[in-house]
Amino acid sequence: MQNIIDILDVFEGPWIGFPNLGIDFLKKFTVNPVLIPNIFGTTLSVHWYGVIIALAIIAALTLAMRQSKKFGIKDDDIIDMFIIALPISVICARLYYVIFSWSFYKNNLLSIFKIWEGGLSIYGAIIGGIISVYIFSRWRKIDMLDFCDFACVYLPLAQAIGRWGNFVNQEMYGKVTKLPWGMTGSTIGNDPVHPTFLYESLLNIILFIILLRIRRNRKVKGSVLASYLMGYGLIRFLLEFLRADEFGTGNIRYNQVFSAVVFIGALIWLMYLVKRSQMAETVEEEAEPSAYAEVLEKLKAEEAASGATDEISETGNADTAATGSDYTGSADSGSDETAAHGADDAETAGSENIAETAPDNNEPTGEADEK
Repeated sequence: MQNIIDILDVFEGPWIGFPNLGIDFLKKFTVNPVLIPNIFGTTLSVHWYGVIIALAIIAALTLAMRQSKKFGIKDDDIIDMFIIALPISVICARLYYVIFSWSFYKNNLLSIFKIWEGGLSIYGAIIGGIISVYIFSRWRKIDMLDFCDFACVYLPLAQAIGRWGNFVNQEMYGKVTKLPWGMTGSTIGNDPVHPTFLYESLLNIILFIILLRIRRNRKVKGSVLASYLMGYGLIRFLLEFLRADEFGTGNIRYNQVFSAVVFIGALIWLMYLVKRSQMAETVEEEAEPSAYAEVLEKLKAEEAASGATDEISETGNADTAATGSDYTGSADSGSDETAAHGADDAETAGSENIAETAPDNNEPTGEADEK
């Protein structure tokens, strides 16, 4: 072990240690933020921070493309969205940090472009991402909330990986602590501090797992995005109590205030989305009757049809009876008229016979002449 310490002692440059874990020999372990200096003899260099951020983006993008078909999202849309969102998110992340650190950058304007030295705000990146999704969804005519609900799940995973860039740069550390995992470093100092980058990395992995479950069981459009904003807002709000950097004014920490606003705003928005969904379901239920109502209406229709049939039958019978009565009356009238005509004819015939049979009193008979 002493030989290892002697070897490590020869290194000079940035170092990181965890003395409370009993591995203090790492205190002299060099952790250089620059991975490849002076590429091809130029002033350009490859920094660990950029490499780690790139790995985080690749991991999130790869997982998203593997799951996209299950949610009806095209791979081309994801890639095109990424091409649009990446530069906008980086610019917004940097602008957010520069705006709230203007006291430093106003005298170092060129430092604004040195993003490899750190200084990318996640909230700025989220704002840029939302703007990008809005523009892209309007352009491709796709549902913005559906796309956000799918894609936002991978944000905490990318954040969990990206926080290790803060580890290399020795930034985003916390206050002094006596906990076993207290971290020291050439920039941090010899007093162990909270490795808040590690806390956030672990909590973001937990949030990633929770969001996967919420997305799988999603019932309200936009609820996954609202859950992400609430979850990360809560994580960041709590961690700001442990942070030691001077990203604020006095006792007011910019990110903590913004985290509270994001959490409350996302909570109100989620409540609105749930209420709107419930109202839509109520309207649909009123517009579409239940199966019981349909059966009841069918029975009523059958009863109405049966009653109409019975009424028609009764009306038909009454008409038939009336027709028969008229016919009988007509027959009786005919018989009476025939009998009357017969009586008249008989009377006429009888009169004629009597006339023919009775002798004429004015005509003398033969016997009278003889006398």
